Amino acid sequence: SPRKRKKAEMKKRGRSENPQPLSVRVFGLNYDTKEADVREYFEHCGDIKEITFPIFEDSGRSKGYCGILFTSPKATEKACELDGQELHGRWLSVQPGKMYLRQWQEREQQRMKIGADGEEQEQGTDLVGEFGQRVKRRKQHGFKDS
Repeated sequence: SPRKRKKAEMKKRGRSENPQPLSVRVFGLNYDTKEADVREYFEHCGDIKEITFPIFEDSGRSKGYCGILFTSPKATEKACELDGQELHGRWLSVQPGKMYLRQWQEREQQRMKIGADGEEQEQGTDLVGEFGQRVKRRKQHGFKDS
């Protein structure tokens, strides 16, 4: 079949079906770490195209994680070799792949809204936890003024 032929051709060229990602996710950053520090720490791996560096609006400090987009897969491999190394007194966790920040932030905002209002959702809908799992609704005890 044409599909098998294409797979065989790709193997001959040394390419896998899943190409190496160009991005890495970095967790465990010190909150005082700046974007420039991250750029300096990873620049020896290869050319950095973009750094996604979320910060808290009120304090301007790092949220403790970031995403780095490189221009080559080899740079991503080199960056992943830094997994477990130290930066500003913290052990870094470096993983290949994209940061799904938008999804994470939307989930986080929804979680915060639910937490603040307490009874935002109807009884029939499920609560969503920090990692997207279903969470049981806790029973509220005590007298409720209506």
